[in-house]
Amino acid sequence: MFYAVCGIPLLLLVLWGVFWSIYGLLFSFAYPFMFLYGAFTSSSKRREWQDNLLIREKQTLSKTGKDVLSMDKLRRPQDVSESGVIWTSIVIGPSHWQQLLAAIYMLFGGSIDIYRDLIALGRSEVFQRLREMATDKGYDAVIGVRLDTSMIGTHRGKSQGSKGIEIFAYGTGVKFDKSL
Repeated sequence: MFYAVCGIPLLLLVLWGVFWSIYGLLFSFAYPFMFLYGAFTSSSKRREWQDNLLIREKQTLSKTGKDVLSMDKLRRPQDVSESGVIWTSIVIGPSHWQQLLAAIYMLFGGSIDIYRDLIALGRSEVFQRLREMATDKGYDAVIGVRLDTSMIGTHRGKSQGSKGIEIFAYGTGVKFDKSL
C-alpha cells in the first residue's frame, strides 16, 4: 500500500529526513576542524593575499607607467578615440574565527580592525582588477571610477550584520587618440 502525508509520498519524507540527519552529523564533526583551520590560517592567508596584490599593483604600474584609474568626473579628456564601460566586483566575508574575534572586540568597544582590514583589502583588490581589466582591453585610462558596496547573505537582523559584502567598481575606459 502507498502511504502519503499531505500529498508527499512517505518514502520521500523519510529520505529527506535521512539526508538532513547525515548533513547534521557531518557538519557537527567538520565544523570544529573548519573553525580551527580558520583560526590558524586566516591571518597568513590574508597576508599572502595582500603581498600578492602588492606585486600585481607594481607590475601594472611598471607596465603602464602611471595609475590608470581616475575618480575625477569633472575633467574629461578631449582626445578620446574610443571608450567603454568596464566593471568588476568581489564578494568577501569574514571567517567564523574573525567573527568571533569581532564579537569579543565589540564587548570592549573600540575599532574592529578585522572588518576594516578585510574591507580595505577587498577595495584594493577590486581596484586592481579594474586596472588589469583596463590594460587587458587596451584602455589608456579609466575615468569616473566609482565604488559601490552592498551587504549580501541571509537576513540575520540589524544587530547581527550580514554574511558578506560585495564591492563593485566601475568606470569609463578610454583610449586616447595618439595622432593628435
